[in-house]
Amino acid sequence: MVSANSRSYLDEKSCYFESHLKFQITTSEISLTRKNKRSTWGLNISNIIAKLYDGLEIYSATVQSLDEKGIAKKCGLKERHQILEVNGESIRGWQSEDLKKVFESNTSVTVVVITVEDRSITDLFLMANREHDLRYLWALRKLVKLSICNIDLSEKGLDLSAITTTLYELIVTNCSLKCITQIQGLGRLKSLKRLILTHNSLETLDTRTMAKLPELTDLQLGYNKMKQFPIVLTKMDRLEELSLIHNQISSVPEDMVQMRSLEKLHLDNNVLTELPQYVTLQLPQLRALTLENNKFKDHQDSSYNTDTLASRRKFFYKIGVTDHSLAQN
Repeated sequence: MVSANSRSYLDEKSCYFESHLKFQITTSEISLTRKNKRSTWGLNISNIIAKLYDGLEIYSATVQSLDEKGIAKKCGLKERHQILEVNGESIRGWQSEDLKKVFESNTSVTVVVITVEDRSITDLFLMANREHDLRYLWALRKLVKLSICNIDLSEKGLDLSAITTTLYELIVTNCSLKCITQIQGLGRLKSLKRLILTHNSLETLDTRTMAKLPELTDLQLGYNKMKQFPIVLTKMDRLEELSLIHNQISSVPEDMVQMRSLEKLHLDNNVLTELPQYVTLQLPQLRALTLENNKFKDHQDSSYNTDTLASRRKFFYKIGVTDHSLAQN
């Protein structure tokens, strides 16, 4: 389901996709066989090479037409099928001549294809039993939200380098990620607004990668192994919600005052011993702050300027086992 925040920015793009959630990429493997090399396959292929901004080229081959009595049609190929693999090899980085050469030089060719309907998936949720679908992500032309859960990425990582769509939301949870750079191509996702990397093994964030996500407004990094507040986050001036719950963070940096758009901050279940006043007094948009189950002494209640907090509309914060709700109607 699409969250309320997701819905707002998707509606702006006229791309509401709640009814289009898919749990797999449906592909077909088709074996083509001809008697000899003089026999024609009876198909025409449309070749397109997409060049990304940094020079990466993505090749796609789509069946444009088929001879009614040709070999390809008899074997099961259909018009508008997109070819993803040939003889077990991805064609993503090929050139049109490479595909032509394979068909000309062989009497037997096995292809993996995807239909135009699956190429139009907007919301994809992959779990452990669909790990092999990850290699076909590059073929999805309209992907807006991608969720990956319970797939071990600790060794191979996740390759998003060939995604050419406008991805708004990325969720990679419980996938044993050790470093954010294991998500190849993350820095290409210039329109990404929501990033959820909970329940992994992240210890820090790559500064260069995060700096390439200027539109990010919601970042969830709970249940990782971070011992320090990632300084790079203080440079992300559009970030509205940040969750670092269930880590091992012991302090927050003074540079946090630069996070002028931050509205919600969640630091529950860390090892904070104090929270400087600038966190609550110098973040103008902050409306929610949760700090339960830290190491505060006497809950630090006296250190807060409650008059300032009360002057804020709908400000809510939690410290330890004591809940405080301060609001002005």
